[in-house]
Amino acid sequence: MLLSDSSVSVLGPDYENLTLMSTGGMGVLYRAHKRGLDVDVVVKRVKPQFRGGTIETREAGILKNLRNEFLPRIYDIIYGADGFLYTVMDCIPGCNLQEYVERHGAVSQKQCLKWLKQLCAVIAYLHRQKPPVFHCDIKPQNIMITPDGDICLIDFNISLIYEDAELNALGVTHGYAAPEQYNLSPKALDRIPAEARARWNAWSRAAAGYGKISERTDLYGIGAVGYFMLTGYAPAHSLDSVIPLSRYNIKLTDALREVLEQAMRPAPGDRFPSAQAMGTALENLKKTDRRYRSWKLRCQLTAVALGTLALLSVFCVWLGFEYRGREAGAQYLQIVAEADGLIAQQRYDEGLGVLSGAIAMDGDRIEAYIRASAALYRLGRYGECIDLLDGAGAACTQGDMSQEEFGFAQAELNYILGSCYFQEERYEEAVQSLELASWFDKEEPLYIRDLAVAQAMKGNLEEAGRTCETLKAMPNAGSEDILLVEGELAYAEGRYEDALTPLTQLTRSRDAALSGRSYLLAAQCRRRMGDLAGEIGVLEEARSVLDVSASAVHTERLAEAYLQRGTADGSSSDYERAYALCAELMERGTASISVRLNGGLALQYLGRTAEALELIEAIVADYPNSYRGYARLALLCLDQQVGDYPRAREAYKQAEALYSGAGVQDSEMTYLASLMAELAADGG
Repeated sequence: MLLSDSSVSVLGPDYENLTLMSTGGMGVLYRAHKRGLDVDVVVKRVKPQFRGGTIETREAGILKNLRNEFLPRIYDIIYGADGFLYTVMDCIPGCNLQEYVERHGAVSQKQCLKWLKQLCAVIAYLHRQKPPVFHCDIKPQNIMITPDGDICLIDFNISLIYEDAELNALGVTHGYAAPEQYNLSPKALDRIPAEARARWNAWSRAAAGYGKISERTDLYGIGAVGYFMLTGYAPAHSLDSVIPLSRYNIKLTDALREVLEQAMRPAPGDRFPSAQAMGTALENLKKTDRRYRSWKLRCQLTAVALGTLALLSVFCVWLGFEYRGREAGAQYLQIVAEADGLIAQQRYDEGLGVLSGAIAMDGDRIEAYIRASAALYRLGRYGECIDLLDGAGAACTQGDMSQEEFGFAQAELNYILGSCYFQEERYEEAVQSLELASWFDKEEPLYIRDLAVAQAMKGNLEEAGRTCETLKAMPNAGSEDILLVEGELAYAEGRYEDALTPLTQLTRSRDAALSGRSYLLAAQCRRRMGDLAGEIGVLEEARSVLDVSASAVHTERLAEAYLQRGTADGSSSDYERAYALCAELMERGTASISVRLNGGLALQYLGRTAEALELIEAIVADYPNSYRGYARLALLCLDQQVGDYPRAREAYKQAEALYSGAGVQDSEMTYLASLMAELAADGG
């Protein structure tokens, strides 16, 4: 749709091919071609009723002279004879942030952090102008995501509609506008359409104590955009109660959460003093996270016992690390040595508590991180280990170690991190960490072995094959390492029968970690082949061969297999066995939420609903931010033996709210939703 000739004449002969792109509350967007520069541009035409008063020529000149990598170039600001304001700027390729999240879902903390830093940088640049430029409409629709993966902040018409430190209220976007943007003068309120004036009067009264807009107004918008990126949801109106980020089941460090919460505080004086200060806080996030994590390890550890597969057979390093009794750092090293002794005795909770003291004493040294992460990995607490290590290696200093020792420590740290990513099936990140490990120590075959496996699981089979050839050429590579890679590659390619041959050989390995890992993968092959009895047989054999402390994952998988077979055959003996296995893990103190949920399900299938209800209620209390406990509680309340439909509806409401922010797909939630729909249709 092209503009009429009369409309085109307003812009002058330098513009041609004006084509409608979109219409919105504050104006219309057109694509056009600027002949003089031979570039495609976007033209925004603002409706006359949003012209907020006189607009100084020098202010328009400031906007046209802006030059920043995260801003479009503004070519012209034209006050048309037709009463409209036309802003002509670069045509930015890509999609806006709103569209990006709708297509891809909520973004990771890492991606969110990158874009938040860029937003702070560009807003700090705008605020340094003389006079300062306040954007005042920072929202996902005004942030373009370029093909290079960077942001570009667009739409400066709000900045132009600015008079005596007061914005035209009709320009605000609820959820992203700070409270002070609703604090309007009587004159501004008179310009509000009659049908909306009562609502705006109420907002203006509520916002009266927040003052006028300032550079801190834009900081609220940055925080709100960060909230949207991480959750996929716009925050509530700033004059209402915003749902805290802690209520969402998302992976978010407390340090970033605290930065966003400070940026979104209702009172401007409680926010960061400037965009530069907020950017500095984001740059120092990892150091803040380490301080928090050391406190968390001191205050929140519970008694645990060794209860999962030890993937790493080189963990002897962190138990036998040689320390120098140098005067500098001697106390730190003494604390780490004390932790080594506790961990050697399998007193993991005490050892981790001591290590947290070392981290609190000197958060830039690497030794305590290696030991704490190794213990967390052995305990199967992969998420905590990732939180501890993410970014720690790059921030750590050499301390009293030689350059060779420090390189080895960096390799080990990245190996543990990569192994945790692998266990959580985050294969791309696993590959990156394992590549770093092999770069720091090019002669360790275990790093190359597991890199090849991670590449295969990521789907890079050709690259995995080349890495496997590198492993075979290493003089210190063992035959079992090569067998493991061959088995993993066959599994990744879907050749499960072929994978079973090397994996069965490896189950008899003298290396307990390698044997345990091979049992797990062999069982997974049996599952993929539809051989449930074979899977159960492999896992039962693993439990009879492996040490109790190394078979927790096998026990968990075995309980799942018995539940699956019981569901298929209706065998109470399978349910009994499943519950016994879950109870064993719960008694050890190493049961994950999945184990406890499976234990509750087994009890429910056995008709022991009172015990099941007690267990599920305990899970909800221990994991209040996980939708899974609430979902299982709702399903249990729908069971005829319980029949508590009001409680089922309440639990489902909680589960749905948490699930919507989790960024996952869960068939159990789909099934539960269908049951709740049937209940509603039946009037229950």
